[in-house]
Amino acid sequence: MKIEVINTGSELLLGHVTNTHLGFIGQELLGFGLRIERQATVPDGAAIKTALTEAISRNADLTIVTGGLGPTSDDITRDIAAELFGRKLILQPEIYAKIEAYIAKRHIVVPDIIRVQAMVPEGALVLDNNCGTAPGLLIEEKGQTIVLLPGPPRELKPMWRDAFVPWLRNKLAALNRPPTYERVWRILGIGESSVQDKLEEPLKAFGDFEFGYCARPAEVDFRLITTDPAALDRASEFIYGQIGEFIYAENNATIEQIVVSLLKAQNKKIATAESCTGGLVAHRITNVPGASAVFHRGWVTYSNEAKTAELGVPAELFPAHGAVSEEVVRAMAKGALDMAGADIAIALTGIAGPDGGTPEKPVGTVWIGVATARETIATKKLFATERETFKHMASQVALDMARKVLIQTNN
Repeated sequence: MKIEVINTGSELLLGHVTNTHLGFIGQELLGFGLRIERQATVPDGAAIKTALTEAISRNADLTIVTGGLGPTSDDITRDIAAELFGRKLILQPEIYAKIEAYIAKRHIVVPDIIRVQAMVPEGALVLDNNCGTAPGLLIEEKGQTIVLLPGPPRELKPMWRDAFVPWLRNKLAALNRPPTYERVWRILGIGESSVQDKLEEPLKAFGDFEFGYCARPAEVDFRLITTDPAALDRASEFIYGQIGEFIYAENNATIEQIVVSLLKAQNKKIATAESCTGGLVAHRITNVPGASAVFHRGWVTYSNEAKTAELGVPAELFPAHGAVSEEVVRAMAKGALDMAGADIAIALTGIAGPDGGTPEKPVGTVWIGVATARETIATKKLFATERETFKHMASQVALDMARKVLIQTNN
């Protein structure tokens, strides 16, 4: 199936809004064994007509258009689609009634301009919008399908899953397409070239795979796609045998989700003590639903004085070893563990830059410590990058260290 995506909205091209639709739609379609062949982002206005006309002329089987279904003068996607297919726009009273009811619940007067959202191209399938006012529309014409979806993600995603996916599932069943299976291993601690060297050639003997790699700061996603689920199981066993120590999750789980899950399973509490990351580790942990059951207490001790006053780090360690040192990070981790009465504590101290580095401790140096009642471990890393990426990479490694400690202490 030849699929094109058109994302509309001047705000996307002006940089005011990040286009997240392509990633969402691409991932959703991949679950059905489908791929996007072409994507275009166009501003409001005449460019929408040009992009849609070109997609039709290329005989795209499915063209997905996002945005331009609102009530204002720049929302012209439905008008353009109706014009291209020679369909009249007809006011649908039942849709208008739903829109009125949705707005009334929010105690807002229904403006006359909203009526345009109840205009439907003749013969189009209406996709209900339970999270907004603009319904989606699906037009089929001579083997081609145009799907019009609202721009706001909070409206698009529920509509996609509740209204469009059932249509797509029925369509694919009629075509007798074999399902496609995907599995992703999330890897931390080795680079993508090492992953490829260790896995790709040997895995070719396990089945017919499409290989994919996605490198991000401090981690790599390794992806296999195939039509043979048994081959995926065989491959998975081999992959864990080769690089299992570096795999922290499969598919879309984050390292913080894995850590919270392990803490819950072991009924343990965690504390954090952060300097250079400014609370990012605590932030990531508390972003996970249910983290309140396991996150006990956190400190951001940026100054030496705070490290001593809040965590009990001996003041004499600073002139002797410096704030960015193994001795200090061990003391921070142990202090957080004891002060919080937690089962495990993470600590970080480093030089985020761009200033403050020395030949012995260059910018990007970070010491990371993890403490439990059994032991305190520490490791030194160098992430020579800008501040935000440095903080992310440091927090990523810190969470992975905690993951490994939790697994070891539970065995």
